Amino acid sequence: MELGILEIGTRENTNSITIVEDILNYATACDKLGFSRFWLGEHHNSNPVAPYTNPDILLTIIAGSTEHIRVGSAGTLVTLYAPYSVVTNYKLLNNLFTGRIDLGLSKGLPGNKHVLTLTGNVTIENSTDVFNNNIKEIHDLLHHEEEHFMKKELVVPPYNGEIPDVWYLSGSYNYFQDAINYKYNYCRTIFHGTVGAKIDYKKEELIAYKEQFFDVNGYHPKVSIAVAFHMEDKLQLAEQEVAKRLSQNPNLSEAWRIIPVTPESLFALLNEYEDLFGVDEFILYDASLSSEKKMKNIYAIASKFRLVAPNHLQEAI
Repeated sequence: MELGILEIGTRENTNSITIVEDILNYATACDKLGFSRFWLGEHHNSNPVAPYTNPDILLTIIAGSTEHIRVGSAGTLVTLYAPYSVVTNYKLLNNLFTGRIDLGLSKGLPGNKHVLTLTGNVTIENSTDVFNNNIKEIHDLLHHEEEHFMKKELVVPPYNGEIPDVWYLSGSYNYFQDAINYKYNYCRTIFHGTVGAKIDYKKEELIAYKEQFFDVNGYHPKVSIAVAFHMEDKLQLAEQEVAKRLSQNPNLSEAWRIIPVTPESLFALLNEYEDLFGVDEFILYDASLSSEKKMKNIYAIASKFRLVAPNHLQEAI
């Protein structure tokens, strides 16, 4: 089993620059401990201490500060940006950092309508069409390099360089056909959903997708499940903290499924999920609002799951 980490930059009782510093420390620790990926979410919210919106600059710093872990966006709000701009940034980064860059494609939109006004002509009404066009164009720019150069003299540097891994991010399996057509890996989030709602594992659908993907593209896609949790040493404390968060923000219960866990119960849960979902990689979002607690938790997880860190770093666990 491989475990990646999702970071969205939410902390309490601090400021934006301190959060950036904490994220960098968090990412480098994940690299040393043997986590598979470190993904940054894109968010345009009204939080005065938000450390970033688009993660690309911070992603670049993290990639330059780590050696082994894959670094990426989860995801880029592709309706807001020209596909050419997205592709030129991520292809270059992937070649600067030895094939360690992931590009996650998100259909989400900023909640603030003024952000939409500032970023172009995207509206809620036309956003789906813009998204579908942009993910197609991103694939086209990445996979038809020779044709673009010969017919249009268009180059996405470095010419003939390695393209990044591209991920379709979704809360369902409704978009497998797009992933097959465009050679995109797939990450399904199960924490964007109402608390207490039944999870549909749909293992058979996933198996069929992998087989069809292989038939069309000649190789199997990478697939992961994103899970949100709050961890304490005792399960009762974790349950109390999650209940407290939900009571303080009732809207959270309609949008986030945060699972209360201990290191031991998370280990048991993900081993169960590995069989029920039919995947062997999970992207973990720690819902704790404390950088110190997040750091403590990754050490506990790395130890419990016996993550394979570089040999000279094993003593860190």
